[in-house]
Amino acid sequence: MNTVIFQTENAVFTFNKKEMRDHLIGKKTEYAPNENAQLLELISTGSDETISNSDAHSYFGFVALDFIGSGRGTVTCKIFEKNYDVDQLKEIAVGHGKSPFDTNQEQKGEFSLFEKRKMPSLFGGKGYKCPAGHTLISTETWRT
Repeated sequence: MNTVIFQTENAVFTFNKKEMRDHLIGKKTEYAPNENAQLLELISTGSDETISNSDAHSYFGFVALDFIGSGRGTVTCKIFEKNYDVDQLKEIAVGHGKSPFDTNQEQKGEFSLFEKRKMPSLFGGKGYKCPAGHTLISTETWRT
């Protein structure tokens, strides 16, 4: 089976190459066009590809999160060297959560519509932990 292997500091994710290629083709409008084209080219060449979580391929982390969220792939936790199906992983929130609409910010006190206030800078994202609690992947997906 041709595979795409994505490595983070604590994990090695393995995805089906054909499924990954089809996914990237189907998501052309949702992903950034340049990065999508580069990833398609990368995984379309050679038999097996290893993509590390480096600056050159950091965008693949978003694609990996989508694949993990849809229950596709397997993972090896490098800490315990234990294999899991991705549907065994536990989703975690990064920063203020996986969506800017999920934040729970309560401001106390009164405010005026005419008063200038600087909005706080927030960020958030999501990630996954193995059943033993080791963070395997986490990515910032939004910032205000």
